[in-house]
Amino acid sequence: MLVNQVTVSVIALLSLKLLAERFLNFTNIHHVLLRRNEIPYGFETFVDLPTYQKSIDYTLAKTNFSSLCAVWSFVFDSFVIFSGLMPCLVSASAKFFGTQTIGQAVSFFLINFLFSLFGIPFSWWRQFRLEDFFGFNRSTQTIFWTDKAKEYLLCFIFGFPIFYVIAWFFQSFPRSWWVEAWAILLIFQVTMIVIYPVFILPLFNKLTPLPDGELKARLLQLTQLTQFPISEIFTMDGSKRSAHSNAFFIGLGKFRHIVLYDTLIAQMNTEEVAAVLAHEIGHYKHQHIRTNLIVEGVGSFIGFGILYYLSSSSWFLESFGFQTEYPLVPLILIFSIVISGVTFWIDPFFNCLSRRHEYQADRFAADALGQTEPLISSLRKLHKENLSNLAPHPVFSAFHYSHPTLFERETAIRNSTPSHGRSEA
Repeated sequence: MLVNQVTVSVIALLSLKLLAERFLNFTNIHHVLLRRNEIPYGFETFVDLPTYQKSIDYTLAKTNFSSLCAVWSFVFDSFVIFSGLMPCLVSASAKFFGTQTIGQAVSFFLINFLFSLFGIPFSWWRQFRLEDFFGFNRSTQTIFWTDKAKEYLLCFIFGFPIFYVIAWFFQSFPRSWWVEAWAILLIFQVTMIVIYPVFILPLFNKLTPLPDGELKARLLQLTQLTQFPISEIFTMDGSKRSAHSNAFFIGLGKFRHIVLYDTLIAQMNTEEVAAVLAHEIGHYKHQHIRTNLIVEGVGSFIGFGILYYLSSSSWFLESFGFQTEYPLVPLILIFSIVISGVTFWIDPFFNCLSRRHEYQADRFAADALGQTEPLISSLRKLHKENLSNLAPHPVFSAFHYSHPTLFERETAIRNSTPSHGRSEA
């Protein structure tokens, strides 16, 4: 058993996170149960009591499931830290594959792959038990397992060469490797924005150009009005896996795409879909993708700086039972466990930034449409069809909601003043 001041401190950090999650979940469950028999004020016109109560049941089921996942994650991480399993795996892998750069890359991905297998039963249960019980699951066993195989293959195709290069920098430039590693990941993130819609997304979903008709004409009119150049608007067969609906904006430059779930088009009228598109255009006009990249870049820069400090501090890895001759693989594996106990407490900051972006995109959409009702109607349908929680506890929402609640968004939208088609961001 690896019991020392460092390992105990790490477990204490993870325990504090687990206790906070349990408290937030308990608080939210108590909060929504008190309101189970009364639809929140102002929402009676679009949701009936049985549907509202079903949304509460869905919220409770997801919350209880997330609590189970959190407990399992804590138990698994504690076992990995105290048992000495990870040093044994790293040592055995190093003996078999060697300690050269390519051997370290193989060891890293094999150990990651092994640990990730323990999470698959939870993914399966969420899809085929929880989601299925509430009528959202449309996936099949074949689709589920094929998706998993594709995910692992893509992780290897893209992740292996990146880790290999980082390991090479680590060995060749011991003082500055973390800066080069950070730059590589930043470049990779930007590159993925471009190649994801063209090469990766089609591996999982079929993208079909929106057919000519009233809807396409209205959406193209909106892109012209807002001066949003776009090559194509696609529909995606999201209904192949889930009844949930959504829309999103991906790509840069000539690779820019708007993707609408087929479920969303089926649930909304033309003007409501236009409101959803206007919201996505609002994200682009306010340069939220660039802002998010900057924030993520600063965060990852700090993270790599911490990795550099820990890599030059032998006490850290030795506390977990590792030899420090080839520290990169164990360093990243341990860091990935420890960092979750830290990021949990700063999630409200990132959620606050994300909510600010949502308010800005909503205001842009209302302004582009010249009215607020289609946007409000589309948001109500999204919440109703997805059985979203209409009244989460404010503290729970701060930690777990990247979007404002429906009430908060409606209030902000109604307080905005549309300028009847003005398209400036």
